[in-house]
Amino acid sequence: MPIVELVAQKIIERNPDIDLEITDLIVLLWMFSSPYENNRRQLSSMKNILRMSQSLQNPMGKLDLTDDELTQLVLSSLEKLKKRKLVYIRSSGHIFVKGTLTEKGSELIMQSVRTPLLRRLTAEFGDNP
Repeated sequence: MPIVELVAQKIIERNPDIDLEITDLIVLLWMFSSPYENNRRQLSSMKNILRMSQSLQNPMGKLDLTDDELTQLVLSSLEKLKKRKLVYIRSSGHIFVKGTLTEKGSELIMQSVRTPLLRRLTAEFGDNP
C-alpha cells in the first residue's frame, strides 16, 4: 500500500464528514506532493499510484480497471476537487494535468496531516517547497 493511500485513510479517519472518497484524497495529495515548475503533472504517475492502491483492487489483489478507466477516475476526482475549490485546473487531458492546489486545498492537507507523515509523503512523491 503506497504511503499516499495511508495518509488519505488518516485524513478520512480524522475528518469523517469530509465528503471526499479515498481516490479524491489520493489525487489531492498527489497534487500537493509532486509540484512541477510549470504545474504540469503526468497522469501516468497518478495512474501508477492508483494501480498500487488496495482500495481499488479486488479481493484477489488485482485492479479491474483499464488504463482509460483510470484516466477517467483521475479526471473525475479532479473535477470534484475543483468544484469544492480545493484545486485550480487550467487544463487536463489524457496525458497531463496542468493545475495547482488552491489555498483551501493546501490548508486542508496542512491541517489534516501531521508533519512526520507529510515529510514521508513528500519524500516518496516529490518535494513541496
